[in-house]
Amino acid sequence: MPRSYTLSDDARAGREARKQATRRALMDAARTLAAERGVEGVSVVEVGRRAGVSHSLINAYFDGKAGLIAAVVKEFNAPQVLSTISIADGAGSAEDRLRGILLGWARFDLADVQLLRVLQAHSWNWSAAAEAENREDRQALLAPLGRVVQSGQAEGRFRPELALEDALPAIWAIYTMGMRDAVFDDPVRSPEQAVAAIWGQIAALLSVR
Repeated sequence: MPRSYTLSDDARAGREARKQATRRALMDAARTLAAERGVEGVSVVEVGRRAGVSHSLINAYFDGKAGLIAAVVKEFNAPQVLSTISIADGAGSAEDRLRGILLGWARFDLADVQLLRVLQAHSWNWSAAAEAENREDRQALLAPLGRVVQSGQAEGRFRPELALEDALPAIWAIYTMGMRDAVFDDPVRSPEQAVAAIWGQIAALLSVR
């Protein structure tokens, strides 16, 4: 009669820890290579070599290179969401919180300019599934910003008739173009300079009083 083998809790925990360590190593290697060479220069063989594991595990854990890069992008964006929520729900006027959110975004994005360039360029070429996930992440980022805009409207500081579905994409577009200008300036603008450069457009949009 064949034996039945089951993993102990410790064995299962150890296997999961090794799996997570491998995922971490692959993502770190991919992020480093993307910053060095661009996404097109990220070779799955080289990612595996730098991570110290077989490159075949990229398919097992991420469904290929596209999934690996999408995971790097998602991780890159995650801290911005938490910071945005904290600022949006914190103290201060709506205008101060809005400035704080934009400055937080700029500090995060401009901390690694080369990686920002690479990921923005890659966003034009990723899969429909990756774009759908990115839109969900963007909505998570914009939701707390929407609360700030509504707060400013209630305070009488922002245009009361401006709908969120119009305001939020416009603010995002202004910010995104501002980051492009900041990145390609020589020298690269500081986060404070980048936000100062776009604030006039955002103030005009919201009719900040």
